[in-house]
Amino acid sequence: MTELLSVNGSLGALAVALLVFGFAPGLFLAAIVKLLHPDDPRRRELQAELYAVPRWERPFWVAEQFEVALREGLFPNVQWYFGRWIWHRSTIESGLDFHNEFPDTFDVPEDELKEMLRPGDRAKLMWSVKRFPGERMWVTITERNGKDLVGTLDNDPIFVHLTYGDTVKFQIDDIIDCILADAAEEIGDGSAA
Repeated sequence: MTELLSVNGSLGALAVALLVFGFAPGLFLAAIVKLLHPDDPRRRELQAELYAVPRWERPFWVAEQFEVALREGLFPNVQWYFGRWIWHRSTIESGLDFHNEFPDTFDVPEDELKEMLRPGDRAKLMWSVKRFPGERMWVTITERNGKDLVGTLDNDPIFVHLTYGDTVKFQIDDIIDCILADAAEEIGDGSAA
């Protein structure tokens, strides 16, 4: 019986050693690299380096990589999202509301012109940002469904927590200026007088 218990104890220790030094480091590292930015070259490098690290050092090496991934991959993303929704909260302002409040000094495009807007045209919107100056930026329209529009941001914001190319949803009344794609082509060709 004593021999059986010692064999079972050895098998248990062997199973734990296989898990801790064999299976777990690769599995955990595969999850850890997901914390890094998708374009970060370390995502592939770390997985290749794992098998160059001596087997007995792998659990500690993986723990170090976890710390790096948290510091450089996850925390900046959390900080960015936290900043976007808490510190730098921004909203798109209604151009029509501003025009109605200041009709002599704040112009917006005519309703007929706004009705002509289609994907490919550009619209200028304005954002207000809590505790910071607002921004006015251009968006290229990608979708239109009645008065609801979707576009991609054509500017690099300073205060608004967006990046160039982000998707922006807005209403037709939010527009403060617009450029029709056909008119922009004519101006670029020099054919418009």
